[in-house]
Amino acid sequence: MALHVDITYELSCYDFIMKNIKTVAASFFAISVSILSIISVMGVWDVFGEDVIWKSFKTLGLLAFAAVIVLAAGDHIGLKAIPDSNELPNPLWGQIRKLTLSILIVAISLLALLGILSIWEIIKDKDVLWKSVSSLIILAFGALIIVATCRQMEGTNKSKPATSTTFVVKKDEAGVESVSKQS
Repeated sequence: MALHVDITYELSCYDFIMKNIKTVAASFFAISVSILSIISVMGVWDVFGEDVIWKSFKTLGLLAFAAVIVLAAGDHIGLKAIPDSNELPNPLWGQIRKLTLSILIVAISLLALLGILSIWEIIKDKDVLWKSVSSLIILAFGALIIVATCRQMEGTNKSKPATSTTFVVKKDEAGVESVSKQS
């Protein structure tokens, strides 16, 4: 008679702290990218000065570069967004990803409409077309960064199959149990 027993491992204090640091960093990053994308779009539409838009672009680029390094470094330390196959990712990351993509779809549709109205000269200002295209690019880039961060935190960027360790407990006729490990 064979019994299959799944063994789960608890996170060490170090892994717990590093996982929380990674979660806080990703959260701060997603919020920062959202705010800077909005500021950049407002700069394109002349709500803010030209200096603000270039500083926002530079900051977005720096944050994207820093996020890639932090997330990659966390993976190379041996930390995963989901350290144990039994531990589920925070569902907030999936919701943030879906909300980001929904906002992106609505915003891009409206900006495309503005661009089309400008092309057909219903809106006489020719700058509207270029402002729409610039805003599309900014929003798409910001959404790409946020979605990549969310997918990383959800653990869905990995294509590795989940591995588990199974222990088989066998009992012979005399009642003696033996345990063997199977991977």
